[in-house]
Amino acid sequence: MHPDQLAALEAVADTGAFEAAARRLAVSTSAVSQRIRALESALGRVLVRRGSPSTPTPDGEVVLRYARQ
Repeated sequence: MHPDQLAALEAVADTGAFEAAARRLAVSTSAVSQRIRALESALGRVLVRRGSPSTPTPDGEVVLRYARQ
């Protein structure tokens, strides 16, 4: 788990949108999406429900608690 990936997860969870998370992190929406996908791939779990709003899955909540420590 790379710090940039955890920051992307936290930003999506806090803002509820990939675009808002990208603005918060000063990166492209694509970069946020790629970071989340890479984290999900590394962990073998879906961490974010894509939608409006985007929300963490139960597995995402566990990783989010780790990220916030």
